[in-house]
Amino acid sequence: MSREVASDVVVVGAGVSGLLTSVKLAQVGLRVTLVERSSTVAPAASSRNEGWLHAGTYHASAIADRHEAVQVARKCLYGHHQIRDLVPEAVEWSAGPAIALVTDPALSQQAEERWDEAQIRFRTARPQDIEHALPYVDLSRVARAYLVQDVGVDVRILYRRLLTEAQRSGVRIELDSEFHFVSDTIGECVRRLDGVVSTLRYRRAVLAVGHEINRLSTQLGCPVPLRLWKSHILYGPQLVDRPVFWLDPLEVAVVNHAPAVSVVGMTTDALEVEKADFEVEPGRVAAVREAMRRTFVGEHADRFTAYACVKVDMRSGRMPLSVNSEIRRLSPAVYCVSPGKLTEAPFVADRIVHHICDELLDVRVPSRPWDELL
Repeated sequence: MSREVASDVVVVGAGVSGLLTSVKLAQVGLRVTLVERSSTVAPAASSRNEGWLHAGTYHASAIADRHEAVQVARKCLYGHHQIRDLVPEAVEWSAGPAIALVTDPALSQQAEERWDEAQIRFRTARPQDIEHALPYVDLSRVARAYLVQDVGVDVRILYRRLLTEAQRSGVRIELDSEFHFVSDTIGECVRRLDGVVSTLRYRRAVLAVGHEINRLSTQLGCPVPLRLWKSHILYGPQLVDRPVFWLDPLEVAVVNHAPAVSVVGMTTDALEVEKADFEVEPGRVAAVREAMRRTFVGEHADRFTAYACVKVDMRSGRMPLSVNSEIRRLSPAVYCVSPGKLTEAPFVADRIVHHICDELLDVRVPSRPWDELL
């Protein structure tokens, strides 16, 4: 049994980037089909991250290259405001602003300069002003403390809202379905439950599939260099009243999620791996637990459970993990995207909408004088 489906755009991958891109394309009047190989939306990295809605604070400081650091920070800030406006109910409640800590005065100065450049809001706080919010945190190492805009986000509500908006906007959603290229404007969608094959004809395709970019770009004859990275995250009983993170490398970042759970990651924790699986690496988990012991007074680390998250970047060589979003054009009809961080996904989706709308013109909308030059 087979069927044929015509669309303006096929989006492959229903993680945060694919969901947002599908919604935004449909809302500007394009016919969109969204294909996801899992039986749920937003599997893998989209649901296994720590649940931060970044405001650019950490990445402006942590990325070595100043230009890239400010660029990532501005993209995060762009997405932060958009997600808060779109799905305010997904923002986790906190007793006050998030707290950024730093031990190194030189790092503190660099952070403030980059925050100013990226237009990130922050306010200096004295350690004694935040002690009540961080009852178990050893503040003796703190050189500077800041109140910042980063918050936790309940990704279940975010993805439920995006899924609802996609359905309302007329997106055709194919879950539990495998996508294969026939050409750059024709694909096959095989429903894994019953083997039903759909021939998808489209004008543009967007690959938002994480590690599956390698398989699909190779099918298309335009393989993309892809690196896989694994990070480790712990969760357990709530330890702090507000989100808190160190700007220093190899220290902890803690965000709270309802009901009364703290999720703990370690800054700059990324291990390059050969395959995308969620097996935990005991040595890396031990490193996160040790970072917890440096931050928290008392024995808390052993009460926390570990899990792994796999991330990708489209770079090669010995460079560290890049969290800068990327858009690549693989053929005249096919784009692939990597959001870098969840909070960068709105920026990526909006850039894709710009590209595709510039190419798939609506004759009801007049051209601008300079469009003839394009």
